[in-house]
Amino acid sequence: YNLSYLEAIVQKTTMAQASNTIKKSLLVLGGNGYVGQNVIHAAVQSNLFSEVRSFNRSGAPTSPPQHLADSLAQVEFLTGDIFDNAAREDAIDGHYAVVSCIGAFGSNDFMKKICGDATIEAIQTSKLKGVQKFGFVSSAQVYEGSAGLKPPPSMPMHGYFQGKYNAEQRLLESYPDGHVIVRPGFIYGTRKLGSVQLPLHLVGAPINFVGNHLGPISSLIQSVPFVGKELSSMVPVDSVGRSMIDSLKEEKGVILEAADIRK
Repeated sequence: YNLSYLEAIVQKTTMAQASNTIKKSLLVLGGNGYVGQNVIHAAVQSNLFSEVRSFNRSGAPTSPPQHLADSLAQVEFLTGDIFDNAAREDAIDGHYAVVSCIGAFGSNDFMKKICGDATIEAIQTSKLKGVQKFGFVSSAQVYEGSAGLKPPPSMPMHGYFQGKYNAEQRLLESYPDGHVIVRPGFIYGTRKLGSVQLPLHLVGAPINFVGNHLGPISSLIQSVPFVGKELSSMVPVDSVGRSMIDSLKEEKGVILEAADIRK
């Protein structure tokens, strides 16, 4: 009798744990991109989630970097347009956490739409669908008083920074205790474009050293509006992925600046 009772307790506990684990599923928006692939890799390696999926327009990456390939092979890539309401709702429904790595360069109107509006749509749908956590890869230039937000709309990159800012504001409103915002500058690492590997770390790592580890010289560089912030905010791409996934465990909202990302 006692043994059967204990077995029943163990079985119920195991079922409850399994039920809780199943709810811990993650969806990465833009997961086939440079940053998105590294977020997925960090998520798979963390074993925090029962399932990791990606939603993006072109599906799975065709030739990912070798060190990411095993992790990406364990992920289901859903294909669809983030601005398609039905496709977005179907993709987001049922997940515990969503991370947006959506971004692109182009005209200011295009960047404002892709870097801001796309994530705002995802935030609204996530809130409607009961998603508990929402992560966003923003920019080091997004903060009150930033020089990156001051230029007129006609200036290059205005749409990029303004879009990121708009998305941050909506995320803070919608998820006051469930947001994770990372604010990197230039993100360096090995980036693969087709069959060509771009060793961005050969540029990013030395500049990061100059911008942060040369004492008075670094302080002088950091005092230069916009440029100083960008040069002191360069981070390795694997740190972006790892810091994002680690912060999803926090009970309160989290905003990580470059120094926090590099830890």
